[in-house]
Amino acid sequence: MNDTTATGPGRLLAAGLLILMGMMWGLQFAMLKLTSQGGYSEICVVMIALVLLSLAFLAISHVRGEHIRSLRGVVPFLLITSVLGYVIPLFAALTAAGEISTGLLSLTGCTSPVVAVIIALLLRTERVSPRRVAAVVLGLASVAVILVPQVDAPGFGMAPWILLALVVPVSYGIESIYIARHWPAGMTAMQAVTGETITAAVLVFPIFAVFSGGTLPLSSGWTLAETAIVVFVAAGVVESLIYFYLIRHTGGVFVNFGTFVSLFAGIGWGIVLFGESHSALVWGAVLLLVGSLYLVSREA
Repeated sequence: MNDTTATGPGRLLAAGLLILMGMMWGLQFAMLKLTSQGGYSEICVVMIALVLLSLAFLAISHVRGEHIRSLRGVVPFLLITSVLGYVIPLFAALTAAGEISTGLLSLTGCTSPVVAVIIALLLRTERVSPRRVAAVVLGLASVAVILVPQVDAPGFGMAPWILLALVVPVSYGIESIYIARHWPAGMTAMQAVTGETITAAVLVFPIFAVFSGGTLPLSSGWTLAETAIVVFVAAGVVESLIYFYLIRHTGGVFVNFGTFVSLFAGIGWGIVLFGESHSALVWGAVLLLVGSLYLVSREA
């Protein structure tokens, strides 16, 4: 796939969509932390989220008249993207969310552009310009400003959970390049995200049935955990549609820079919802992020 297309979004629109997608990612990290505190097991949250997302995407597809196309020739694509885009990252994020802060969970997501750039360079799927490399360097610098003190702090015992959280961006980074390279001919973004979500739900259901007996341990009343699941799903609908749209029109590397936005969105949601506090270094890192996003938007 080419780096840009003639019918793709303009630079400002692409940058705006990227920022919105990143904000939704950050919000989802915060919601995962809330659900992890609500007594639901990881498998139950994943199953509920996938079912609700599938229903939402099916409804949107019906309204738009973009029904799922014949599965002939696209099953491998849907299987791979559902595992990389939903199954692996959801389980990893949910498990880590109960042990580390929302800001730190969001921070780990910023390594996905590095994965995407490395894969793009190795496979030559799209052009990786010096400007994009510089954007990655600035983005990673903003991450390092926050991550290094965390590593040196007494909380180094969180290292295993941080490593688990890093599975999320690695999975997303691989997925975005795979999608950009193997997008099925004639498949729209709506069809792709709907098929991916339903496939993920089908894959997770046997695991859910084995470990939970096929029943959901719903609470007697509506709690913050249920609200968090609903918000997670709503944010997931928005970010998934933008994610596939940007991959389709700008390539698999550009979309990963949304993780830089999600870092600071996650920090913001963590402050608002959990009272998390951060040093002045975090706000200095914002300047590096602005520089990174500026360079990226010039390439959209």
